[in-house]
Amino acid sequence: MLLIEIMPMKISKVLLFIFISMPMLGLGQFKQQQGNFMDRVYVGGGGGFGGGTDYLNISVSPLIGYKITEQFSAGLITSYQYVKFGDASFSNFGGGPFARYNVTEKFFGYTEYEYLNFAISPQGGSQERRGYTSWFVGIGYTEPISRALSFNVSALYNILHGDGLDSPYSSPLVFRVGFIAGLF
Repeated sequence: MLLIEIMPMKISKVLLFIFISMPMLGLGQFKQQQGNFMDRVYVGGGGGFGGGTDYLNISVSPLIGYKITEQFSAGLITSYQYVKFGDASFSNFGGGPFARYNVTEKFFGYTEYEYLNFAISPQGGSQERRGYTSWFVGIGYTEPISRALSFNVSALYNILHGDGLDSPYSSPLVFRVGFIAGLF
């Protein structure tokens, strides 16, 4: 609860500290492990599709990560979303850093800081672009499909959601589904 009350500028500094210092925690273990750089890199992402009468939403979110230790990894995720309402269409894009900690073989903790540039079209007005930051924290479940591919489901909470008036998300709670290759 304390994090919600921190001013936005302080939040940025806290996030920067977290994402710089967390990888340092695993450096001692990393130096002791064998393997080259590319053995520790993994890729993945998710996507979405939704639609209805006069509505279409298509999204993709590729990511690249690096296993700092066997349990802890960090990386970058990008996102693109195409939204169409009737005759109006919008392209939204963004991304940011993430960190993942494997608590067990199947369950993980996850955090991600996201900046999203999105378009809105007020009633009767012209299209405007806005920027929005989110800080997602949550848990996930992974199910291996093969030795190098897994299916992930996660439930995340956006602790920066606020009142939602300028938010591209209708709720602070976000569910994600995706695939990861090379994490195991």
